[in-house]
Amino acid sequence: MNPPYEGKELLVPSSYSRLVARVLGLHERQLPSLLRGTGLALEILEAGDESTISSYQQMQILQNGIDLSGTDEFGLLVGRSLQPAAHGPMGYLVLSSPDVMSAINAFVEFLPLRFPFSQVEVTHDEDQLVCTLSLLVEPEQAVKRLLHECFALMLQSVVASVLGRELVEATIEFAHREPNYSSTYNNYFSTSVFFGAPASRFRLSNRIARTANVSAHTDSYAKAHATCMALLTQLPTRGLSTSEQVRRILLMSPPGTVSADDTASALYVTKRTLQRRLDAENTSYREITETLLSELAAHHLLESSITVEALANLLGYHDSAGLRKAFNRWFGTSPQEYRQRYFGR
Repeated sequence: MNPPYEGKELLVPSSYSRLVARVLGLHERQLPSLLRGTGLALEILEAGDESTISSYQQMQILQNGIDLSGTDEFGLLVGRSLQPAAHGPMGYLVLSSPDVMSAINAFVEFLPLRFPFSQVEVTHDEDQLVCTLSLLVEPEQAVKRLLHECFALMLQSVVASVLGRELVEATIEFAHREPNYSSTYNNYFSTSVFFGAPASRFRLSNRIARTANVSAHTDSYAKAHATCMALLTQLPTRGLSTSEQVRRILLMSPPGTVSADDTASALYVTKRTLQRRLDAENTSYREITETLLSELAAHHLLESSITVEALANLLGYHDSAGLRKAFNRWFGTSPQEYRQRYFGR
């Protein structure tokens, strides 16, 4: 790694360094190795940290991650972890987009805010929509390849989330030469992949781009995002207890997308260690999850005209019956009766 990079002033949220640590499966004592050569304190890897780091520091962390992983597939592993839910607000934007094109536009507008060293240009080539990636920094080749792989996997997951199925109709072109691990690409990409192109591009037919979102609830998701952001502001940004860190992790992703294992991994501990720490605070992962879901359910019923069916989908339940059962457990009544009791609806 040869600093300094151009764009050193371009700042990246620390959350992506935490994602790299999770992909590596690092534990607390191993974290310093990920930050080697960056001059960063370990605090940036704590759940709830909202600081930013320079693009150079982010590139160094990615290089460290490659070195620590011991696998050529590390970029693919990171890219697969960058599902919409990993981006906080972007997850809600994608889930609420009315169609694929809107979701892609949200991604293109969002990407420079989270990865300011990158830009995506959207053009139309005959009957295709083409997204072309460019980088404002010039990292080492392995890191550059990793960033291009992540770009393609993120776009693939955005489109697949809107379609509600695996994306097979796209074409992905990479600017880098075919790597020696190219045979593993089939484990990560569901569509055609080509190497040695003039630029890294993601091609999609206009027909697919016009496909409607299979589960769009635009107003509901927009309000859900606003609610979660409001609840997040009630938590401190430093010195969080374990239960507060768990709550923050849950609020940063759409309900139902984060498991106890995911949460433990985000805190660089085992599931057993997480539970032991929560036991010391007289709570549990299930209790925190239930409390948060009940708060969100009550808020949406009292602050909007959302239907029970839409609320069930919003909170990650398979059907409205599951939500009604949970609601009765929380409040001793049904969602409809709860709303009528307070608003006469």
